[in-house]
Amino acid sequence: MRAVLLYIPMHTLLISTFGILHVFGAVIGQPHVEPPTFLNQLFRPVVPYTFRPTKVHSTKGSVSNADGLVQSSGPSSRNGTQTVTKLSPNSSIILDFGLNVGGYPLFEFGSGALDHTAAIRYTVSESLAALKPGVGDGYPFMGFAGARSRSEVISVPGWGERWLGGAIQGGQRFILVEHITGTSDITINEVGFQATTDVTPIPDLPGAFNSSDEYLNELWIAGARTVQLGCTSKGSIAPAWHVSAIGTLIESKNIAVHQKGQVWGQVDFSISIYVISGSIFTVNKGNLFAPEPGPTVFSLVFGPDGAGTFSRYQGSSVDFPSGLLTPGKWHNLKFSVRGDTNASMTLNINEVQIGAVSFDGTPSAGPLGISAGTDTAVIVKNFLVQDIDGNTLYFNSMTSQSALEDFATGTNYYGVCFDGAKRDRVVWAGDFSIFGPTVATNVEAVAGSLLLFTGIQDAQGQISTSILPSAVPSEVPTNEWIGNDFYSLVYAISAANAWYEWYQYTGDVQFLKKWWPAIKRDIEYGLSFLDRATGLVTVEGYTSLNFNYYDGTTPGTHISANSIVVWALRNAALISDDIGDSVASEYREVADKIEKAVNDRLFSKRTGAYILVDGNDTVGISQDGNSYAILSGIASAPGAPSSASAVIEAMRTLDTPFGPLSFSNTSRFLPIVSPYASGFHTWAAFEAGMDDEAIRLMRTVWKNQTDVNNPWYTGMTWEFINGTSGEPYNSQSSSQAHGWASAPTWQLSRYVLGVSPAAPGYSTWSFAPRTVNLKYVNGRVPTPWGTIFASWETTDSGFKMQINAPPGTNGTIVVPGAANKIVNINGISIGPSGNITLPEGVTWAGADGNSYRMNVTNGRSAISISV
Repeated sequence: MRAVLLYIPMHTLLISTFGILHVFGAVIGQPHVEPPTFLNQLFRPVVPYTFRPTKVHSTKGSVSNADGLVQSSGPSSRNGTQTVTKLSPNSSIILDFGLNVGGYPLFEFGSGALDHTAAIRYTVSESLAALKPGVGDGYPFMGFAGARSRSEVISVPGWGERWLGGAIQGGQRFILVEHITGTSDITINEVGFQATTDVTPIPDLPGAFNSSDEYLNELWIAGARTVQLGCTSKGSIAPAWHVSAIGTLIESKNIAVHQKGQVWGQVDFSISIYVISGSIFTVNKGNLFAPEPGPTVFSLVFGPDGAGTFSRYQGSSVDFPSGLLTPGKWHNLKFSVRGDTNASMTLNINEVQIGAVSFDGTPSAGPLGISAGTDTAVIVKNFLVQDIDGNTLYFNSMTSQSALEDFATGTNYYGVCFDGAKRDRVVWAGDFSIFGPTVATNVEAVAGSLLLFTGIQDAQGQISTSILPSAVPSEVPTNEWIGNDFYSLVYAISAANAWYEWYQYTGDVQFLKKWWPAIKRDIEYGLSFLDRATGLVTVEGYTSLNFNYYDGTTPGTHISANSIVVWALRNAALISDDIGDSVASEYREVADKIEKAVNDRLFSKRTGAYILVDGNDTVGISQDGNSYAILSGIASAPGAPSSASAVIEAMRTLDTPFGPLSFSNTSRFLPIVSPYASGFHTWAAFEAGMDDEAIRLMRTVWKNQTDVNNPWYTGMTWEFINGTSGEPYNSQSSSQAHGWASAPTWQLSRYVLGVSPAAPGYSTWSFAPRTVNLKYVNGRVPTPWGTIFASWETTDSGFKMQINAPPGTNGTIVVPGAANKIVNINGISIGPSGNITLPEGVTWAGADGNSYRMNVTNGRSAISISV
């Protein structure tokens, strides 16, 4: 089976070359590669594409010609005769798309008997087990003003209509369609989802991977599919709200949060609303990250007579009498929040005091958001926020495009990559640092994501770590953002590492230089947590959060924060060297000092690994922290108490049948296997030379995700795994298409195929395969210079390698295990000590440790090697 690396160049690569100086055994200097000019890209028209079902899973009641809805995916506008499927009253059908798909839900209804009461309800889910009628598999992430729920009711009058939903359903494999009201049959010609992501078929992507192991091939494909569904082009998201001179129209959408609001506590906020239809208006005050519904969500539920209830989700409520909130009129609402840990929210409608509803201990300080509830449409205007002294904190008439910008409810101005297709449709810097290399040359989406989170930076220098795709950041480095788009130290510092990986894959010097001041401020933000007494980074409160949000904070001096700061400092020093910034020496000096303190204080002889928190040897070890310690060089430092390979061995204490737990199995942490943390684990294993261990981890952590017979199979990689059952953790609402789990895709290319950038932008490349008991591997890797084609195989007579690299590039080829052997290079045999006569394009060849290495230049059309 053929697998493919998801490298999708979306604009012209402008390349210029300077001279290269070659010396014995090394390459000095590198050509300058002018990067893609991201902000000046040309508009690329996209033909609408519809995902359609591959089979009927089941029907209930009277459904005629159910198979008529099984159609090939393709362009949304089609010619020719379409089949007709009929649903009788109270009947239903479940359709299977085979893999996760996403986009705007689409139905084409045929004409039939006029029945103004007829309606269908669709419900979507990533898995069949979570396909609950009218509910689906959980709520989308709060703050994204897209689909409010995983289900929707559609009126079907009988005249025939092509209906396209107004909100994206980002990821689902199954759809349940029910005929819920009316006495006439409903005719459906087509069911699908109009795509908002790249739909290039997997075999046609620019990169490829194929090996003798079908499991690894499928794992590669799963990661490629996942990030393909999670990345979207500029302008592909339709505005969730609609602005006019009258006000802003808000229909049934998820709550949209004010983007530049501070962590407001005690405030008064007022807004005028005009109820068009429906019965629910919702307000969020206090929590950006909670899924909807949550403890900070307050709702006004009202009837046609204007009477209703003001309540907090799963909390107290107060009633209000008829005539106060009637449809077809403007009404003035005023909400007052008072108190901190014992807060309450008071409502005033048209200057009539309704009463107060308690937060019941839930903190009230935090962002402010609004929306219309299910089947509700309202127009809003004159949004005013004041402190308790009457000072204006924010005002928007809601009659201009600034309303969309302030609440991130417009289109996306940049291509971006979400973390999850269904849930977590947010750009997370920490998550991007592990899956960014999977899409490294999807220039538009990667550069857009980097710009989004780096263009939002606070006065402390912290780069945004969770940003909505429709946010409008600064397009120049500035640290003046005031808002709620920040998460934790580990995630903020991960942004610097994401930039480093981008630079390695693209050589994009100009884009990097532009944002370098912001990256340096982010590094300084991390160093502001240094404890001068211990020489270690210490974090408290929300700053100590990590990828495992479900476990809460981990305050103190812990290995994750310290090792990732060291890693970022060393990556930033390498960038500094290339762009001529003298800060490189300072970064290296600080990294060395933290490294020594980590090895002195955070290593446990009892566990053989680095402990989670200084001074607490009983809580155990963390998977990500120890992986960062290896990747940063801490574990292999001179005088380190152990070694990188020994730490990898010690991490086996985390093992379960479904992969290693993220943390030691203590009562402090949930027993969860994280493909995110495991991606760093496999990366660290490769870097430690533990290649077989990396592959072993890939086989255990991802085995259920790639099993087509698994009931939770989506063809993509999962957010997290229950360490006791192997099912997705929180299976009814978690994501089974999560980009942070796609690390094996790029790691198989970098280490097993063996092609990686040895200098930024592949001006110098490396071909050094790790054979991991495979018979053969072949593939291709796109670069700014062109595509690299590479292959290797083990035969009965020896070992063969071949590479075809673009002109103008240089490379190093490493033949594993061939140090003491005769190596044939393009027909010329060379011994371990080299040969006076080298093949054309080969500048040096000879033994290097246990391997045989050769340096090549000028991107010779093809180099064939046999041992």
